[in-house]
Amino acid sequence: MARIPIEIEKIKKVSRRYRGTDSETIEITEYLVSVSEKGQSWKKTIHCDLKELTKFRDAISNIIETTSTAEKMNISIENANILDKHYAEDKLCQNCKYQLTNNCLTCLFDLQSPLERKLFIALNEEYIRFEAQYPLNWKGEKISIEGKSYNNPKNNFKEVLTVADFYIEKKDVKLCVYTDGHTYHERTEEQAQRDKRIDRKLQELGFQVLRYTGKDVNENTGFIMAEIKKWIE
Repeated sequence: MARIPIEIEKIKKVSRRYRGTDSETIEITEYLVSVSEKGQSWKKTIHCDLKELTKFRDAISNIIETTSTAEKMNISIENANILDKHYAEDKLCQNCKYQLTNNCLTCLFDLQSPLERKLFIALNEEYIRFEAQYPLNWKGEKISIEGKSYNNPKNNFKEVLTVADFYIEKKDVKLCVYTDGHTYHERTEEQAQRDKRIDRKLQELGFQVLRYTGKDVNENTGFIMAEIKKWIE
C-alpha cells in the first residue's frame, strides 16, 4: 500500500508578551508540515498556524467528498452507478468493509449469485486464500473461458469441465467449492446427474469437492468455514 509522504508535527514555543510595563509568558502552537518524495533525498518543510492547517484539511476533505465512485475505483461511470445502487439498496453491501476495493468489484461483477457473494465475503473474513470463478478443463488444468461458446468450433465451451465457484489450493489439497440455489431435493434429475459426473471426474483428477445448498450458506456459514479449514489446515 502506498504511503502518502506527508507528516505533520505539532511544535510548542514559549514567548513573552509585553503590555506596557507588564509581561506574560505564553505558549504558541505551530505546525510543521513535511513533504518528501519516494526515492528522493529531499524533504520540504512548511511552518503554519492552526488556521492554515484547517484550510489545508478542508481542501483535502472537499476533494475526497467530490470524488466520484468511478474516479475512486478507476472504473466506468456505468459500473460506478451499479456500485452506488448496490451500496444504497443491497443489504450485503451496506456496512461491508470491502466497499471501494478490488474485492468489491469481484463480488459484484464476477460472482453469479447472492449465495456466492455471501461465501466470498466469509472466505475473505477468514483470510482463506482462494480464486473465484475458477475454470478447469478435462485434464484438471486451469483454462480461459473468454470468448468460448458452444457454437464456436475453435473456442468451444465443451473444453471446459467446470467453473468452480471457489478454488482453494494448499499443500497437497485442491478443493473445489460450489454453492447451489436449490436444495438437493429441488434439483432436477438432469442437474443432479450432471453434478455427479463433474464431481467424479474432479475426484479422478485429484480434486476434492464441497457443495453447499442455499440453506447451508444462508443459515450456517460458520459450519462451512470450519469444514473448509479442516481440509486445508
